[in-house]
Amino acid sequence: MRRKGAVMTAKKTRRDDSADLRKRAEEIAREKAARMPENVEALSPDEVRQTLQELHVHQIELEMQNDELRRAQGELEAARARYFDLYDLAPVGYCTISEAGLIMEVNLTAANMLGVARSTLVKQPLTRFILPGDRDIYYRHRKLLFETGAPQTCEMRMVKKDAAPFWAQMEARLAQNAEGAPVCRAVVSDITARNRVEAELQQVHDELGHRVTERTEALRRANEERRTDIINRKRVEEMLHRTEGNFRRSLDDSPLGVRIVTIEGETIYANRAILDIYGYDSVEELKTTPIKNRYTPQSYAEFKIRRGKRKGDDGPSEYEISIVRKNGEIRHLQVFRKEVLWDVERQYQVIYQDITERKRAEKEVVETIQQLQETRDMLIQFEKEAAVGRLATGVVHEILNPASIISSRLQFLEEENLSEPARENVRVSREQLQRIVKISHDLLQSSAKKPRVLVGGDLRRVIEVGLQMTERRKKEDHVQVEYDPPSEVIPVKMERDRLVKVMVNLILNACDAMTGNQIKRLIITVHRPEDSSKDYSIFLTVADNGRGIPAGNLNRIFEPFFTTKDPGKGTGLGLSVSKGILQEHGGTIHAENNDLGGTSFIVELPLDHP
Repeated sequence: MRRKGAVMTAKKTRRDDSADLRKRAEEIAREKAARMPENVEALSPDEVRQTLQELHVHQIELEMQNDELRRAQGELEAARARYFDLYDLAPVGYCTISEAGLIMEVNLTAANMLGVARSTLVKQPLTRFILPGDRDIYYRHRKLLFETGAPQTCEMRMVKKDAAPFWAQMEARLAQNAEGAPVCRAVVSDITARNRVEAELQQVHDELGHRVTERTEALRRANEERRTDIINRKRVEEMLHRTEGNFRRSLDDSPLGVRIVTIEGETIYANRAILDIYGYDSVEELKTTPIKNRYTPQSYAEFKIRRGKRKGDDGPSEYEISIVRKNGEIRHLQVFRKEVLWDVERQYQVIYQDITERKRAEKEVVETIQQLQETRDMLIQFEKEAAVGRLATGVVHEILNPASIISSRLQFLEEENLSEPARENVRVSREQLQRIVKISHDLLQSSAKKPRVLVGGDLRRVIEVGLQMTERRKKEDHVQVEYDPPSEVIPVKMERDRLVKVMVNLILNACDAMTGNQIKRLIITVHRPEDSSKDYSIFLTVADNGRGIPAGNLNRIFEPFFTTKDPGKGTGLGLSVSKGILQEHGGTIHAENNDLGGTSFIVELPLDHP
């Protein structure tokens, strides 16, 4: 609305200017008519044409001038509109003040700042809108301006209608009005928010100053206390400065391999020791050799994992690698990696220590410990076997003699005319007596360590005889036998009857383990080992799908008198005797739980090569 009013005022001014221009043109026309000849008809045709030509040209000139005037008027209107935007709508207040202190002109921003209409401000004293306590500031400001003519700036509190006083900054310059009288051109800015922020900043500054004072005092005391430390540190720094030139020489002379690398792994420096470790002649040869060729396959895979972690600053600082020297020899290195400054840039120092001999010694220690463990286990087993031997020697004789007498008496009773219940009791007694005799013989067998003669034989025949001897049990229990005999002879030095006894024991144990299963599978396989170091061995596996053996008992089942069977169904000597027989044949036996849910017994025997 303010801008529309300004435009309407401008249009009224243009209409007044046009009326004045019209009057002036009529006067000029009357003057020219007075100078023209009174008798126009007395003019000659040429004079008439010349006169008309002049009038026509003059008319065109007037039209051109009229167009120029309209264009100038348009520019003037645009300039007045810009003046309105720049002056009346400025973000700061503009006002013109007379030497007497009266407001002569003011923009809309200043009027809004004071909370009154602009029309009511004209010819009002500015002090009316200044807080009484700050008017002296304004008076001194205005007096200096008109006396010296130099620009003046002051800050004071001003009054806004129906509002709290506010802080204002006035920047004034001396100027002249249209009549040449001196006036004050002032720019007024509301600095209340700024002053508030400055006050808060001053408060913070004061608090910080107080803290700085306290901290300064604390630092002063600490400085006094640590002056000796600083002096010592300077001495150390001087010493380090003197020895800095020797640093690289010490790296060159180090017995450990040292490399300085970038974060991308590019070698910047390598000492003589690292070249000797790899067997290279120069740093350039080390740089140009592909990384993959410097590592063993497994160590190279570990290197790629470490490189990926380093991109996230998560790489290890200590690790071991296996390298391939230039001559193809494999060496084991322990690596220490840390960040260092090298030529004032962040790089990494990598130190290499050859631990090949240490690794070899550690391996020998582990092997020695394993051998000691095996020896200890063997001694424990020998002690158990010795105990069984002593038991067999002292007890079996006492058991077998009475058992022989009881057997004879039972045989006599069978020849008597006994009732059927009595005869059944005699039969059961003879069976249990036979069990006692078998246990006694097993005791003697487990304790016997007599050297035996082994002769060449075919392991396939041992398996076949074992299957034949357990045929009745397998049929009664409906056991499915899965066995594909090898086509070639399996030569093994053996005492066949004793190996058959082992085979029978393994088959019967499998049948016992599958009791209660609806489907019973007995799987027998013979195969050569995958390990090339055991080319002269053969493996025999007897597997079932029974209930398996608890992991903690897999090694104990070969101990004398240990059994997983129900009470009264096993002596605990079968596997112990079988293990002893196989050891006499230079073989081994161990048990594993298989994928069928049952147990696999794996027998390893040496082959008999001509």
